[in-house]
Amino acid sequence: MMKIVDTKGLKCPAPLIKTRQTLNEAAEGESLHIIIDNPASLSNIKRFLKDNNLGFSEKEENGIWTIVVNRGEVLPPMENIKDYCSVEGGHTGKKVVVAITSDRMGEGDDELGSKLINSFFKVLPLIKPLPEAVVFYNSGVKLAVAGSPVLEFLKEIETKGVQLYLCTTCVDFFSLKDSISVGKISDMYQIINVLNEADLIIRP
Repeated sequence: MMKIVDTKGLKCPAPLIKTRQTLNEAAEGESLHIIIDNPASLSNIKRFLKDNNLGFSEKEENGIWTIVVNRGEVLPPMENIKDYCSVEGGHTGKKVVVAITSDRMGEGDDELGSKLINSFFKVLPLIKPLPEAVVFYNSGVKLAVAGSPVLEFLKEIETKGVQLYLCTTCVDFFSLKDSISVGKISDMYQIINVLNEADLIIRP
């Protein structure tokens, strides 16, 4: 038999809590398939499994990892689950998320708003620590398309570990699916989860 733990879009400690709960529910010898979509969660869960002497295998396809582990004895209580949470990209302290709701910054003159949002993303890669994630919705998704004036800056922060989430409803509304050049298209569940787990949300 097999159980599937889908942790895509979740941030620590949620993937680890979900994994541990399913491990305890699984029968002895039952196969557990843990699906992970970011390196930080992958590292944390692997360390947890090793610390509890649980053998596993892993494979990766298109940026999605699957860890397969066979369930054994009941796991001992884990008092400090956050000890396993290393944050992707080397972030420390508060989890900061940037919410981009428009392809312009502020209200008023559109030309000025475009210049301001360009300046915002030009400076963002220089900020330490970087935000945990950036979510894009409404016309904000237009910033992630080919030819966007901020595309190079978005790619830079993404390579540094910042997760970029694009509202799928918004992408479809503006017919941009074939033009998206950075980030991953996400449903509202993922976006709400990212915002809910943030300690601080910045809305430029």
